[in-house]
Amino acid sequence: MSLRWPVQVDRWLIGVLAVSLVAMVAAPIAVALDPTARGDFWWVALMTVGIWALVVVLTLPTRYDLTLDELRVRSGVLRTSLRWADVVRVELTFSPVSSTTAAWTFRRVSLATHRGRVLEVGPRDRLGFVAEVLARAPQLVEEAGAGKARAWHDPARDRRRRRA
Repeated sequence: MSLRWPVQVDRWLIGVLAVSLVAMVAAPIAVALDPTARGDFWWVALMTVGIWALVVVLTLPTRYDLTLDELRVRSGVLRTSLRWADVVRVELTFSPVSSTTAAWTFRRVSLATHRGRVLEVGPRDRLGFVAEVLARAPQLVEEAGAGKARAWHDPARDRRRRRA
């Protein structure tokens, strides 16, 4: 059984994509209207279509499936998964830096494994998503004194780090 979690999409990001689409459509039109361009229209048009095709293929659809054993992330043709037993840290983050998956928002949930792998996802309801993660990864406990940024970690991982 798996639970599909909805993805958060920020409105401003849709605006940026719409403006870039208009600019990319305007470029081939401007080249077509330029009498000195001589056939450059097709190269510019091909690049425009190629860039947008790449964006669509790598990002749509984006979805998060929570199973009993793992988190499965689909971002276009790319798929990745993360086993709950490997998760040692979960943190609510806000970052404009690109994430490892197609997160359509700056408000994300970061999941880290004991091997150092970090997976950032952008679920619509972050706290509800974390509650589902905690139900599947009982080794995680909330960090005390984290302040505004809430985080959960694996205390056994902390003990191993102190011994090393």
